[in-house]
Amino acid sequence: MKLIDYEKINAKGYLIAAVFIIALGIGIQFKYLNEFPAFIHAWAQDDRYALAIGFLNNGFDLFHPETMIYNKQFPGDWQVAYDTTITAVDFPIHEYIVALLMKLFGTTSPWVFRLWTMICSFIGLFFLYKLSYLITEDLQKSLLVTSIAMTAPVYAYYFNGFLPGIPAFAIGIIGMWAYIKYVKHGKKKYFHLGILLMALATLIRTTFAIELIAVLGFELLRIFRKESRFADKLPSVIISVAIIIAYMIWNSHLRSEHGSLFLNKLLPPDNIENAKELISLAKEHWEYQYFQKLHYRIFEVLAGLALIAAIVKLIMKFKGKAEGKSNKKQLTIWLIPIIYIFGCILFTIAMMDQLPNHDYYFVDTFFLPILILYALMLGTLPQIKNYIVGGISLVVLCALCFFMVKNVNETQVNRRWIEDGAYKTYLNFVGSDEFLDSLNVPRNTKILALYAYPQNGPFIQMKRKGYTIMWHSEKVVRQALTWDFDYVVIENQVFREQFEEHKDVLDRLNRIADNGRISVCTLSETTICNSPEDFFGNNSY
Repeated sequence: MKLIDYEKINAKGYLIAAVFIIALGIGIQFKYLNEFPAFIHAWAQDDRYALAIGFLNNGFDLFHPETMIYNKQFPGDWQVAYDTTITAVDFPIHEYIVALLMKLFGTTSPWVFRLWTMICSFIGLFFLYKLSYLITEDLQKSLLVTSIAMTAPVYAYYFNGFLPGIPAFAIGIIGMWAYIKYVKHGKKKYFHLGILLMALATLIRTTFAIELIAVLGFELLRIFRKESRFADKLPSVIISVAIIIAYMIWNSHLRSEHGSLFLNKLLPPDNIENAKELISLAKEHWEYQYFQKLHYRIFEVLAGLALIAAIVKLIMKFKGKAEGKSNKKQLTIWLIPIIYIFGCILFTIAMMDQLPNHDYYFVDTFFLPILILYALMLGTLPQIKNYIVGGISLVVLCALCFFMVKNVNETQVNRRWIEDGAYKTYLNFVGSDEFLDSLNVPRNTKILALYAYPQNGPFIQMKRKGYTIMWHSEKVVRQALTWDFDYVVIENQVFREQFEEHKDVLDRLNRIADNGRISVCTLSETTICNSPEDFFGNNSY
């Protein structure tokens, strides 16, 4: 019996889904389209922003990515200053494309980066709809899965942001769609497409290796059950593994030669008690950022209904056996998210120390398999064929979307706290490039930015490279003062509020100029001021 490819007869549904995704996405995200990365995880987002600008600076050399910082976190914890700003990092094709767009548009403004990420999100969500439709064969159920994804607070926050997890997530979704299409319809080209896309997602964000391994594990089970053949899988698998290993070797070379701003080691808990504490903190910080309360309630209801459906199906299966009917079926695709989630749990254990402070790890790991589970559970419900039932379900879908959008708009605002340290730093450095230009400070000048958080943000705004000291550590500061910098830049507010805490450095600054928010200084070998008043003189900043 020939399988029906419902996707081919769903052209109208594709149009509805595309309009729905774009309209909802713009409605939630438009006001943030040119927002400089600040607030939650400005550190990570600034680093990625700096990578894009780095490609503009290095003539688009993809294999020598760089930021704006000479002293790297790894190894040496900011105490080692390198001759270049090159850094080891996961395959930065995302930032490379952004750099090309910046060149095309003639600007490095945040909207270029955000626009590209938003486009990636739109494409990924469209394929999430297609993936859900493959599973549910129903437009409204697929739109519900898509709307849950779009209104998950953590995903909405990074939806048009700077982190590579969003484009990697989109590529991972397309890869999963291709693989499920292969499983359902047997076309080998979709297997190869799916594996290669998952490999690309892994290159961009290593955590998507979990998806690739889960799918290969599921396919191996199908081979053991003689539902699939081994030989015709080899080309894409060999190519994918070879490319991933090759870039890992190259990245290791970059790390040994130039250091890195990006973490590349495991951070498991110290013991069981520490693990419990970290999980408790993560729950406290992020439980209703991963998903909304409404999302959890929907999941609980669907899980209950899916369980009932499974029991009914099991009864029918035993009844069929009693009547002598054949019950041999293909391996259920439910195993894919189950294997996937198991892999995510192992990763979470390996990186648990990061869990309380890194919400975006959820998008990199559990988010996709949970969305697949949503689709699978919806797929157990009866098909909507009656117009009355369809109308009622449409009203329910619209009501759910209304409350989900209302909640995510609130969380978007709540995540942008005006007292956030990164936001204050951003405000202080607004226009700093023009200020330095007015002082005839060359663009190739090396600047030591004292106590400015996060590290790359001020340099992006100053359009100059240099060294960063984000917080006071006597050992780090003492080392930094020996580096080859031309000027020291400090935020005036930090100088006033924390002078006594940082007196061993700040009393040696010789102020050249300031604009009321930042001061440009040189470093003296002797003490030249004993208080902020000595530093600023009669100026009332």
